[in-house]
Amino acid sequence: MQQKNQLQDKIRKQLREVQLSPSSYDTAWVAMVPVQGSHQTPRFPQCIEWILQNQHDDGSWGINLPGSVVNKDILLCTLACVVALKRWNTGRDHISRGLNFIGKNFWVAMDEQTIAPVGFNITFSGLLNLATGTGLEFPVMQTDIDGIFHMRKIELERDAYGIASSRRAFMAYVSEGLGNLQDWDQVMAYQRKNRSIFNSPSATAATVIHGHNDSAHCYLDSLVSKLDGPGVLPSPTPLPKQVTKNVN
Repeated sequence: MQQKNQLQDKIRKQLREVQLSPSSYDTAWVAMVPVQGSHQTPRFPQCIEWILQNQHDDGSWGINLPGSVVNKDILLCTLACVVALKRWNTGRDHISRGLNFIGKNFWVAMDEQTIAPVGFNITFSGLLNLATGTGLEFPVMQTDIDGIFHMRKIELERDAYGIASSRRAFMAYVSEGLGNLQDWDQVMAYQRKNRSIFNSPSATAATVIHGHNDSAHCYLDSLVSKLDGPGVLPSPTPLPKQVTKNVN
């Protein structure tokens, strides 16, 4: 019995100390949130500082292990960090190196055989739209950029034929990729008790940025306050059941 209790205590300790993997993507989205009433000032400058301090030598952000191949998650993280820095007009050299990395590996985003994060065609194209809207120029052919938006259109049309409830949940989960196409009032139906959207920092930050979720500042403030100095936000919790029903 004593041995069993010791084992249970050990498991509890391990669960308390578990560390989620870092998410450059979510950190970038939270970094884009402005101070209430002042769109020229970032609310979370420590997130911007983390982005500036954690770019890889090849110009990318994200989990980029030595010898690993470039994947869609790294491209998504890199684009998000570039857009976040551009939002506050800082890190010019970082932005340039990030754009070069994206340009060299843009083909990965269009490779349908490469494993992608959930909703990649929506979130990546949404960031691409934000980037071009701020004047950022990518060293790629315009036809390639058009190809990304075409893939987005196909995915949105595909999702339109899904079960209505699961489709709405999925669209809320990838809200940051939809921008002005999103029905933000509908997204608020998925706000949790902690004021987040699906416990997702990126989706929650997007609702704040678009002016539809002032109460979510409490969630983001709490999340960032747990970081020690300049820090990176953890990856969000596993996909909610409402969302997984709409994922092939």
